[in-house]
Amino acid sequence: MTLIEFEALASEKLSINNEESRTDFLRLLNAGLLSKVIESLLGNERELNEVASRSYYHNNGFLKVVLIEKRPQYSVRFHIWPEESFQAPDVHNHPWDMTGLLLNGSYEWPIYTFNQALGSCASVNLFECRYLEDYSGHSFHNLDKVILNQVDKISFQEGDMFQFPQTQYHSVRKENSQPAESIVITGESVGLSANVITNRNMMCSSIFKNSPVESAFLQDKLSSFLERRLF
Repeated sequence: MTLIEFEALASEKLSINNEESRTDFLRLLNAGLLSKVIESLLGNERELNEVASRSYYHNNGFLKVVLIEKRPQYSVRFHIWPEESFQAPDVHNHPWDMTGLLLNGSYEWPIYTFNQALGSCASVNLFECRYLEDYSGHSFHNLDKVILNQVDKISFQEGDMFQFPQTQYHSVRKENSQPAESIVITGESVGLSANVITNRNMMCSSIFKNSPVESAFLQDKLSSFLERRLF
């Protein structure tokens, strides 16, 4: 299936973008459609270059392969996580609900709430992350000092599907050295910003553009996934 055919099918299936339609489309992807799309990409240099041009390493340590970019309506992203153990540096929410499926591997999401710091020495920084209108970059803007409270932890194994609301805050932790990939469909965006909570030093108000990956690099990553998927 070509990328154009895939986009047409996704736009049809997600014309009403809600939890039910995203779940149904993920099941279709998991039943073989995703492998067909990736096989087509690997055999089509133009389409591979197109996907590579909008795919990049996220600040939280994973490779975000943007198969379809139709935000604010929806997007379809393929996430490739580091094989080694890691802890994402930032806690964050999203400007959209999302539905996802862990295709292989395992990881966990610590879930957080926060309170205003009120002078506490254990505080961390709360930033607003503002996206460019075409989602090609972002900027950070300082909001407050807060105290993080971990209130839950969700563990995911291969085959698990998840629904995640835009109001919830999480990070990602992976405590194994196995490959892990997931596919995520975003709901309709409610704005052009999210919040990030971190103890990292952020350069505020500067625009950080996404750095696209090379096509050959993406080809290698997708080929490795497909080999695991098919064999």
